[in-house]
Amino acid sequence: MAQQNLPFAAHLARIAPDTAPWRTGPPSGTTARLLLATHHALTTPLDQALPTGPRVSTTAARTRSTAPDTAPPKQPAPTEPAVPAHRQQTAPAPRQGRGR
Repeated sequence: MAQQNLPFAAHLARIAPDTAPWRTGPPSGTTARLLLATHHALTTPLDQALPTGPRVSTTAARTRSTAPDTAPPKQPAPTEPAVPAHRQQTAPAPRQGRGR
């Protein structure tokens, strides 16, 4: 951000207020909350409000969904070849002649 002359300090200043959401909660989670708040501050444009919770990926949410699948069931693959029964070879053909 500094190399691109972006307002790095202005982004980080948004996590400094005493009312910042990352400051509330159990002390054991402070590091994780501060890291998430810093990530949001650096990746959210200055003209938008910071999110108060983790961002949700709809794709990830769909893959982990426990909702029933509404797609029609898949048809099982055929186990036998599509050849009429009278054309199927069940054993090797007997040899004709002696072959000398």
